[in-house]
Parts: sequence; structure tokens; C-alpha cells
Amino acid sequence: MLLIILAIGFLGALLMFCGDMILYYDRNDFEHDGTFQPIIDIMKNLPAGRLMTGGLIGPVAAFLYCAGFYHIVLISDASIRTIAYLAFLLNCFGIISGGAYHSHFPYLGLLGKDGQREDLEIVLGYMQKLSLILYLFEGTGLLLLAILIAIGKTVFPRWMVLLSPGILFLLLPLARKTPKGLHMIIAGGFSNLIFIVYYLIAILVSVSR
Repeated sequence: MLLIILAIGFLGALLMFCGDMILYYDRNDFEHDGTFQPIIDIMKNLPAGRLMTGGLIGPVAAFLYCAGFYHIVLISDASIRTIAYLAFLLNCFGIISGGAYHSHFPYLGLLGKDGQREDLEIVLGYMQKLSLILYLFEGTGLLLLAILIAIGKTVFPRWMVLLSPGILFLLLPLARKTPKGLHMIIAGGFSNLIFIVYYLIAILVSVSR
């Protein structure tokens, strides 16, 4: 059961990563300036069909992510089952907002292409609210997961806390310093790549137990 749930979570992360790349991958890469503008400049030149395909992946991947997050309950000791369920639900709520956030990305390209700046600003404001919900709830859920692993309340070895998504996310500043081309993939899909790494290691650890 655990392996199946972990595999579903891995599939969700991989699918969302592919959605990111469909939405804004460009071999010329982009430079971070603290705004969405570099991404908008890429997306406004992409076909509408590609943008819509990338956006539609978000809700589907979020559904798979939710199923995958149930592994938190399965790996946790019975003595802290309530906390495990809380971590599971927090992560689910966060990634549902994340799937909605992802599904709105096509608007950045569609509106950016037509120069509809006022409408674009409305969309950006709404997306920022979705991202706040995502990071607040999922961040708390991932923190709980990291704590449970670190204190030995899961079936995973304690060293796995170093590869848990909440800890790996702290490497984002380093990801943004990767060379051009690689940067587009690693920094552009970082929030899902960290889950891909985590689920792969979790699967390998579970198989070897």
C-alpha cells in the first residue's frame, strides 16, 4: 500500500513538473528579477494550445499529489497519528491551491501577448493570493513531516529529513545560481523537483526495508 501511494505522489510531482516545462520552458532561459515579467516575456510568444495544456495539468497533478501525501499517515507511528493526519490535510489544502495557481498560469501568456496590462495585474494579484495559501499551508504541513522524520516517529531513517521537501526547498537560492539552460529546468521546476527527489528516495528506502 505504501509503495503505491508513494508512486502516485511521485507521478503527481513529475506531472506537475512537466506542466511547468510546457508552460514556460525556453532554451534561452530567463533571469530572475523578483517579478513574473521574465516568465511572461517567454509565455506571451508561445502558442495558446501549449499554454492551455500546461495549465490543465495543474488540477490533475494536484489530485495525484493529494493521494501521495497520504503516505505521511502510513509512515507515522500510531502514537502521533493525529499530527500525521494534520500534516496530510495541510499539505492537501496547500497543493489544491497550488493546482489552481498552476491552472492560472496560461493567462500570463494570453494576456501578456495582447498587452492587456490592467487585466494582467488583476490575474497576478489573484495568483499571489493562491500562492500565499499554498506556501502557508503546505509549508506548515512539510514542516510537520520533517519534524516527524527527525524525531524518529516514522518508518523512515532520520537522515531522510535532509531530503524532505521542506528542507530541500531551502536550496532554492542555490538552484537559481545554476548555469543557463540547466537553470531553466532546475530553478523553473524546483518546487516539484524536490518532491521528485523525495519520493524517489522514499520509494527506494521502503523497498529496502
